[in-house]
Amino acid sequence: MEKQLLELVKRNAENGMSALIDRYTPLVYTIVKNKLSSYYSVEDIEETVSDVFVAFYNSIEKVDLNKGSISAYLSTLAKRKASDRLRRKRLVNTVSIDDENELIEIPDSINVENELEKRELAKRLTEVINALGEPDSTIVYRKFYLFESSAEIANYVGLSSDNVRQRLSRALKRIKTIMEGDYYENQYKRYS
Repeated sequence: MEKQLLELVKRNAENGMSALIDRYTPLVYTIVKNKLSSYYSVEDIEETVSDVFVAFYNSIEKVDLNKGSISAYLSTLAKRKASDRLRRKRLVNTVSIDDENELIEIPDSINVENELEKRELAKRLTEVINALGEPDSTIVYRKFYLFESSAEIANYVGLSSDNVRQRLSRALKRIKTIMEGDYYENQYKRYS
C-alpha cells in the first residue's frame, strides 16, 4: 500500500499528496500537537503540520521504503518540525544579545547538557524503532505516539489484535535490549 502511494505522489503530485495527507494527517497532527499545544495556537499547529507535508514532498526522492515506512518518515519529520518551532520560540524568548559586547545570555533554567542528551536519546530511539521494520515500527509508533488500542492498530496494519500485542511485546523487548546495550556501552566508554 505504501509503495503504491509513494509511486502515486511521484507520478501525480496533486492526487498523491491529497491521498497521503488524508491518510497520515491524524498521525502527523497528533505528534505536532503533543509537542506544541502548551505553547502554540491551533493555527500554529496546523501550519507546522502543513510544513511537515511540504518537507515530505520536497524530499520525496530520498524516501526509501526499504529503510522505513512512510509513517515512520513522517513521524520523524513531524518531531523535527515541531522541535524546530519550539527551538525558535525558546531562542526568541530566552536569548538576549547585548549589541555592544555581542554576548549571548542563556538562562540558568536551561541545562544544555541534559537537553543535548535527551535529544540524542530521542534520536537513537527513533533509529531503533525505524530499524524494527514493518509492521513493527508502525505498531510501536501508533501505540506510543497516537495512543491507539491494539484493535485500532490491528485494523490499520491488517493483523489480528492478538498478533499486534505479540509483535508489540517482542518489539519492546528488542528496543529495551538495544537501548540497554547502548547505555552500558556509553558507560564503559565514559570510564575507560
